[in-house]
Amino acid sequence: MVPGGRDERGSDTLAHQLAVETDFLLERLEGVVARLAVAHRSGARDADTQMTDDDAFAWVQQSIEDIAATLRGLTLKRPREDAAGTSLHPLTDRP
Repeated sequence: MVPGGRDERGSDTLAHQLAVETDFLLERLEGVVARLAVAHRSGARDADTQMTDDDAFAWVQQSIEDIAATLRGLTLKRPREDAAGTSLHPLTDRP
C-alpha cells in the first residue's frame, strides 16, 4: 500500500488517467491560444504592436509546451529511489 490507502497499481492507473486528461487540456489550450493570436493579430493597429503581440503569443505557446514537457517528464517511470530526492529544476546556486 502507498500513503492514502491506495495500492500502487491504483495510483499508477489514476496517474495515467490524469496524465491523459492533462495532455488533452494542454493541447486544447494550445489550440485556443493559437486562435486567439490570429484574432488578436488581425486587430493590431500597427506593425510594432503586431510584432510585440506575436512575440508575446510565441512566448505563451512556448510556455505551454514547456509545461507539457515537464508533466510528461513527471509521468516517466523512474525508480522510486531516484525520484524521491530529485527536484524538477536542480539549482546549483541554492544553499
